[in-house]
Amino acid sequence: MDPLDLIETGKIRRFFRATRKLDSPGIISHITQRAAGKEPLFLEDADYLFMVWLLKEIAQNYSLKFYSFCLMPNHVHLLLSPEEKNLYDAMRDLFSRYAMKFNRKYQRKGHLFGGPYRQSVCFDNNYFLAVSLYIHLNPVKALIVADPIEYRWSSIGLYYNENAPKSFVDPCLILNLLSQHKEDGRRKYRTLLKLGSEIDAEHVLEQEDAIERFGSKLSALLPDLFKKVGQRKKLKPPWA
Repeated sequence: MDPLDLIETGKIRRFFRATRKLDSPGIISHITQRAAGKEPLFLEDADYLFMVWLLKEIAQNYSLKFYSFCLMPNHVHLLLSPEEKNLYDAMRDLFSRYAMKFNRKYQRKGHLFGGPYRQSVCFDNNYFLAVSLYIHLNPVKALIVADPIEYRWSSIGLYYNENAPKSFVDPCLILNLLSQHKEDGRRKYRTLLKLGSEIDAEHVLEQEDAIERFGSKLSALLPDLFKKVGQRKKLKPPWA
């Protein structure tokens, strides 16, 4: 059966691909990309700032909706959906432009990234929420910071601050899964982050089912909340 049919009928909650990516308007994808070997992707603040600038420009040029992101020293996490059939072109533009700028700046040659980016597609509310939490907890799990809000290079501030400036990242879809009132949604999201920080989580770049395991452990701590999240309006495939 075609993977899009499996997603539509609810037989799978997400779809993981390293090659032959799904490219359809409206699909929500968790994109991961890592450096080649143990090389860093970012050496100074200006590198992170350039990537954030690129994300914003790519979002505008390709009509992408971003929900969460985190730039780690040697890998990146993006949670997004395209409005057009152009995800492949958008990601190629993003990563090739960053690599060219990085290589030119540091006078290096060779591949910056360790192969093609990976894509995990999801239309399950609980998985969607778990992905965003996992993304924002990456700096905590890596022992870079004690609290996600302390990390500069992610979208976490939009989930914490009611008066956060307008951004190319929109947290509303995820916060609305938790509550119809934004401030209550932010409060619940912070609670989930605190609980999630205490859960042993595998690395999704090493274990494909790391986020399912993380989400299952988290939902076991707050089953009523996750039941309500699962009962909210479903994330419908655009082709349904």
